[in-house]
Amino acid sequence: MKTPRHHIPSPSARRQRGSALIEYTVITGLAVLVLLSNPNVVAETINAIKSVYEAFAYSLSTTFPLPNL
Repeated sequence: MKTPRHHIPSPSARRQRGSALIEYTVITGLAVLVLLSNPNVVAETINAIKSVYEAFAYSLSTTFPLPNL
């Protein structure tokens, strides 16, 4: 029976993992910067989502035909 060998990541795999961490950090930092520079963005986004939901709910309420009685 063969003894299991532990997988040792190659140097390129380690660099790739480090690169992903840096990318996540940069994206998170940019998101925080945008939110801090213009806090009104959050309110605008919430209002936009509400508007889209209201339009969706309205379209659902008007598109179903009445049953034949």
